[in-house]
Amino acid sequence: MFEGSQDAGAPLPDMGGDFGEKKSFFQKIFSKSETIIPVVLIVILLLILVLAFSGWDYSSIPVVGGALQSVFGAKHYNVLVIGKPKPIVMDKIIGQDDFTKKYIFQLATEDSFTSNPEARLKPYDFIILDQSDADTPMGMQKAIPYQLAEALKNYIDSGKSLIIVGNSGHRLVDNPDASGWQSIFGKRVPVDCIENIDMISPCVNPIHITGIFRNTLISDKFYGIDQIPSLTDQQSGKPGLDLTLYPVNHNGEDWMYIKDIRTKKQYTGIIVNRSLFGGKVVYFSFEQWGLIPKVIHIIFEYVE
Repeated sequence: MFEGSQDAGAPLPDMGGDFGEKKSFFQKIFSKSETIIPVVLIVILLLILVLAFSGWDYSSIPVVGGALQSVFGAKHYNVLVIGKPKPIVMDKIIGQDDFTKKYIFQLATEDSFTSNPEARLKPYDFIILDQSDADTPMGMQKAIPYQLAEALKNYIDSGKSLIIVGNSGHRLVDNPDASGWQSIFGKRVPVDCIENIDMISPCVNPIHITGIFRNTLISDKFYGIDQIPSLTDQQSGKPGLDLTLYPVNHNGEDWMYIKDIRTKKQYTGIIVNRSLFGGKVVYFSFEQWGLIPKVIHIIFEYVE
């Protein structure tokens, strides 16, 4: 036997380690968790911070959206209102806290857009054209400058949205041949002013009715809203809403129609169109859109 050899049966000295020991799948995972978990948490935190500074609307995130929004705040949308809406709109929508906590409204007259309008429109998330109560020469004609019309077309084509109210912007200033939205905006706008058999344009002579808004069920956006006023409100003594509307022709999606409670006649209410480039155009045939804030919330979320 060689000098210094040990008995073959003697146990080997402990060299440390776990040579030859096989770990299960879960042991391998947990053995690395001390490194992985902090890294994942850092990535999540950085992502939250990036979204916070970019103005992300956290309310759309499942489960934790409400908590994140309470910490970082809701996204705000810049909304340009061109013209002058009815007082009911100024009171119930543009001046209402329920809207202003999310939407920052900026009002401007149509005659202020004769110079460099495209650059001035660019910062806004969506635009409302409402000359229902306008007191400027252009506004009373329900006309807009050629420069503004061209800028609005480019705005829609860029993927942003426009809401048109009543007969607002159906004419171009100093151009009597341009009458009707489709002669001005093309197929981007889903309504027009086609004269009836008596050669009367529906954009010139509004009608005044007491009406009920009815859901056409074409879109699921108004799910849960059958009619306004509701049957309960009608039974409580509120039969309908006093409206000034324009019986225009349309080729878009009719999301809501209006029924005259006296004559039972039906009229176009809310018409929606999406351009080839993704920009949305929504048309309200009635001027008193401040009477239906619940519906307006849904429309605003649609065009954001």
